[in-house]
Amino acid sequence: MFNKIMMEILKEKCFYVVLTLLITTVGLLIFTHYEIFNTKKLVEEVEFYDSLNNYNKIYYETSFNILKKENRQLYDSLKQYKDKITYLVQFTHEKEYNSGNVHSKPTVIDSVIHDTITIEKPLIAKTYEYVSEPNDTFQYKLHVNSYLEPNWFQLQAKVKNKFTIVNKEENGMNHIVISDGTNNGTIGNVTVYKKKQSVWKRFSFGPSATAGYDPINRQWGVVFGVGGTFNLNQ
Repeated sequence: MFNKIMMEILKEKCFYVVLTLLITTVGLLIFTHYEIFNTKKLVEEVEFYDSLNNYNKIYYETSFNILKKENRQLYDSLKQYKDKITYLVQFTHEKEYNSGNVHSKPTVIDSVIHDTITIEKPLIAKTYEYVSEPNDTFQYKLHVNSYLEPNWFQLQAKVKNKFTIVNKEENGMNHIVISDGTNNGTIGNVTVYKKKQSVWKRFSFGPSATAGYDPINRQWGVVFGVGGTFNLNQ
């Protein structure tokens, strides 16, 4: 009878010991995670252009609400989808083209010039300026130097860009590179967001099977139950 009571006590103590070890282990894992994260935060977020004029930014994962301070307009336009957005990039690209002064050379069709217009006073060349309507995609400023104001002008332009965006993780931080190929334009006003993963999502639970030796009952056995893991690599 005494031996049976002692065995029950040992089993009960063993349960509490295992439970205590489990809670302590989980607590240490969470504490270690936040300590590592806070240590990484000592590294400042930086942005720079490399030798190929590619835009680079090293940044942290964060919550969507942080966009309120960085880019309120973008935040307001997407806040209704914030629970579904895990990653986004917004930027502007500018490329200036300046032809300089282009002097036209008239094509001579007839070597004989028939002067049928009487000019009372010499003409003075003037520069006429034509500017595009305000927009955020394409702008132009056209100068035409002529003795007479042109009746009309026609401007045809085509803008073709190819962008490459690469985001990679390096030592717990994100490194994004934006390249515009060979256009050599200017990439600016960059807003980058990557959703911060909850620490609880690093836990996973599922059915488990464990084989081992039971020192209380002094026998080998197999235990089926529910097990949990914590991912340290994220």
